[in-house]
Amino acid sequence: MVRSPEADIPITVARALRFIQASGSVSVAARSLGISQPAISKGIAQLEERLGTQLLRRGGRPILLTEEGTALAEYAERADLVQEQVLRKLDDARNNREGSVRLGSFGSSASFHILPKTLAAFARAYPGINVEIREYPDIELRQALEEDFVDLAVLSLGSDDGLDVIEIANDKLVALVSPDHPLTGRNTLQAEDLVEYPFIMTKGGSGPLVEEWFMKTGHTPRVAHTILQVNSIIALVEANLGVSVIAELALPDTPGKCKVLPLVPDAPRSIGFARKEETPRSAAAARFWSFCQKFSA
Repeated sequence: MVRSPEADIPITVARALRFIQASGSVSVAARSLGISQPAISKGIAQLEERLGTQLLRRGGRPILLTEEGTALAEYAERADLVQEQVLRKLDDARNNREGSVRLGSFGSSASFHILPKTLAAFARAYPGINVEIREYPDIELRQALEEDFVDLAVLSLGSDDGLDVIEIANDKLVALVSPDHPLTGRNTLQAEDLVEYPFIMTKGGSGPLVEEWFMKTGHTPRVAHTILQVNSIIALVEANLGVSVIAELALPDTPGKCKVLPLVPDAPRSIGFARKEETPRSAAAARFWSFCQKFSA
């Protein structure tokens, strides 16, 4: 879009017109703005020539504005109001009185055991900053972080090139069996034990880790059900409709009547906050990251 020469209005001249409108005096306007009276008179004359219209009704006292001059005075008032609002918003952000953070999460492990305490503590420290949780499957979460749909994320650490990370928890896979299942009496379970029975595969954040664990052991589970929600997995296991493997931190504090058994070999993972190695989107996002660093420590 090509801008006309008249498009750029010198805000100092517009402000001078606003003061002249209020006081009827160029000298009062000059004192209010802290500049010389000749500078104001010259600026108004130059703007009149550029716009091809009179801004002042000269020849009388007090000095009055033309309709065009009044329009510019109103423009200055609106511009100053917008500037005041913007500066107030920036000051609120700088002093942590307002702002928003988009926090990505990969599901139950974070929702049950990690985020509640962190978010509650952050809300107490910075009540004006809103944290919005957005849940994604693990693979989609990394893409959401890369494409700036979230400011930072809680995820399973691993391929973290190009990311700042804060390690916050260690997790591992565990097996779930029903109370009366033949495997209930075991102290540990191996992949070869589980592949004999219908298997309930999680679609949650630990799904890729479960698949990798079976692959490393050289066994393939007999997947009978593929379920996203942890509570649904627990219900199916309790009903003896299959066995399952999920991340331990994904379990609720009371995992129903399921028997939770360790795996051999074990399958550990590290969970942490992650963000891209660049300037944060906002002061609020930077503040939340700094808080997480201290809170995790």
